[in-house]
Amino acid sequence: MDGMRSLDAECVSLAYLDPPFNSGRNYGTVLSTSRPVKSETSHVFVDTWRWSDSTGRLLDELGEFVSKSVSDLVHSLVKTLGPNPTTAYLVEMAPRLSEVHRVLRRDGSLYVHCDPASSHYLRLLLDHIFGPDGFRNEVVWKRTHAHNGSRRYGPVHDTILFYTKSSEYVWNPVFEPYQDTYLEKHFRKNDDRGSYQLITCTAPGDREGTRAHYEWNGQLPPPGRHWAWRKEKMVEFEREGRLVHSTNGVPRLKRYSDEGRGVAVQDVWLDINRLDSHSKERTGFETQKPTALLERIVAASSNPGDLVLDPFAGSGTTAVAAERLKRQWISIDSSITACAITLARVRQEMNLANVAVRGFPRDADSARQLLRTSPEGFGIWGASMLGTVPDRAGTNATVVVGTGSLSSRSRSVEILSWVPLAESLDMSVPASPRRRLSKLALILRHNRSARVAESWLKRHTNTPVHMIEISDLVDRNAQRKGMNSKLPELLREAA
Repeated sequence: MDGMRSLDAECVSLAYLDPPFNSGRNYGTVLSTSRPVKSETSHVFVDTWRWSDSTGRLLDELGEFVSKSVSDLVHSLVKTLGPNPTTAYLVEMAPRLSEVHRVLRRDGSLYVHCDPASSHYLRLLLDHIFGPDGFRNEVVWKRTHAHNGSRRYGPVHDTILFYTKSSEYVWNPVFEPYQDTYLEKHFRKNDDRGSYQLITCTAPGDREGTRAHYEWNGQLPPPGRHWAWRKEKMVEFEREGRLVHSTNGVPRLKRYSDEGRGVAVQDVWLDINRLDSHSKERTGFETQKPTALLERIVAASSNPGDLVLDPFAGSGTTAVAAERLKRQWISIDSSITACAITLARVRQEMNLANVAVRGFPRDADSARQLLRTSPEGFGIWGASMLGTVPDRAGTNATVVVGTGSLSSRSRSVEILSWVPLAESLDMSVPASPRRRLSKLALILRHNRSARVAESWLKRHTNTPVHMIEISDLVDRNAQRKGMNSKLPELLREAA
């Protein structure tokens, strides 16, 4: 909430929210593929909303954060349904959705990712915040394969609610490629250029007296219709051999399969698959969404240079999609582990560009406090600030291993990092995805085990090893750039 309140009004073009679904599960990130099952997951958030004293206090104060109609709605639902996990969820979501409405531009859009168990309650909230006319779509995304449900139909889809702040919203139509079955059904004819279908050369509307109404091959357009192209274009089509005339002279145009943009995306999305356990995108974050899903949303509802907001950053997929599509972005999360994973992923997309970070350790004492309270969080934070993504194959309870690739002087440098979490280390070197000309090994030094790691690596690798101090990760320059202050210089040397 505080992160969104710090934003200016009407500065965001697109907001995507993937809040906890109230599923009753504890979710996290799998840090290692080799640790015992019971200890392999670092909990990032609890997907259970419980009614508590703080929920009651927020309900009492709700009028300070939301409009009267929204406050009245939530109070009525609590009164009707009682204080329970569902109403606790609504009490918490109401001010957040209202904040999103405040920061959205007039032409802005909102997508809320939820499950069918809560989507109808969220629609009530959103109808009060954005107005019923702000509703555009309820998108169904098939998120998983078929499986047996317990005395019900197998739940395999998520719901994505699409709202806009006004009727003047950014919209870039999105298309998916033609399926083979579609091509076989609709593009049955062939010539030397390829497969094609015949389409009518007229369009609805009587435009008699205009340049769209003329005689072609002895034919006028049918009553109530006009030619779809001016006569000069029809002549061009004729010259190219693209017009086919019926026996009575009515023309039809050859439209080739490679000319179309594909099939316009509808509100049921079956073409974007979930991330399986072997996906290269996988970070270990249990609720991670595929980048293709967010790329579709970002492409449809924003333009290059626009600002995209994700207040529940999770594994950082929204930021990655926005960066790939040349949008600006802001990602917010209450978990430093989630924020560090986001930073690690976008660093690979942005190379050495600045990524301002807030809420990360700002001095050595706060970094060491993070190590004491959340060793895994400390390790992922350290790896991300070293320009790497945590490597699950090499990470274990004693050390977080990171890998990445950044460019300097037009050369790609493979980065390997080690963040010790204990005095005694179980060291490993991750396998390189492919052979590189240059490598750089970094160790975060915060206790005596860094020297142990350095000695081990010098015996087992031929890569130059550099010690990085905690101070290099917490100074003002690191906060502004979102990376180790010495990294650009070390990359230049390695390249």
